[in-house]
Amino acid sequence: MVGRGLFLGVFFIAYAIQAITGFAGNIIAMPAGMATVGMQESVAMLNATGMIGCGLIAIQNWKHINWRELAIMLAVMTPFMFVGIWLDAVLPLGILSKIYGAIVVVVGVRGLVLKQQRFMPKWLLAVLLVLAGLIQGMFVSGGAILAIYALQRLQDKDQFRATLSCIWMVLNFVYAALQLSQGHYTPDCLVMVAIAIPLLLVAIWLGNKLQKRISQATFIKVTYVLLTVIGIILLVK
Repeated sequence: MVGRGLFLGVFFIAYAIQAITGFAGNIIAMPAGMATVGMQESVAMLNATGMIGCGLIAIQNWKHINWRELAIMLAVMTPFMFVGIWLDAVLPLGILSKIYGAIVVVVGVRGLVLKQQRFMPKWLLAVLLVLAGLIQGMFVSGGAILAIYALQRLQDKDQFRATLSCIWMVLNFVYAALQLSQGHYTPDCLVMVAIAIPLLLVAIWLGNKLQKRISQATFIKVTYVLLTVIGIILLVK
């Protein structure tokens, strides 16, 4: 019971951050879930709540969605996500997870240190989307790479939040459907989802309030801080 309470507390903080930035909710909440309720139940719960929460953020910010970028992201990421799911079943991925974490830390720290944002060539942006899809499939944590891409393509914080939230709504739905077909939504898991939904709604309300007070420059810095934190989480988990 204490473990579930701890997980839900971390979940609340993680989704307040998700509402502010448009990413990072599940990857921040996941280590606490794995340590307290187990991998299968926490992943299933977070995919269900992620679909609901990100869908709500996307609907609230519908007019800010960059539909062209949304279409590009989904068109590239989705097929490679399924390739990543297949690779997860046939390859030992532990060392790749550490390399991924190290790269994300470097990008996050670099973004914090540089005074001006530097833009990547188009071919490298395409590679980032492919990697985001593969990593989402392999580790259910492609958000860091996608955020790096989005920082390059979506210069407005409202577009960034709304477009990424729409991406996670779709991808979490796909994962939730797969897990439902595999029987992962047990009665215990459904109870956790039901308990989490009110916390989710309050977290999104709080995050929405806070993000309105954040300038574009501060938003970018917060995003790079989150990337650094996510990279460290990937390195140690």
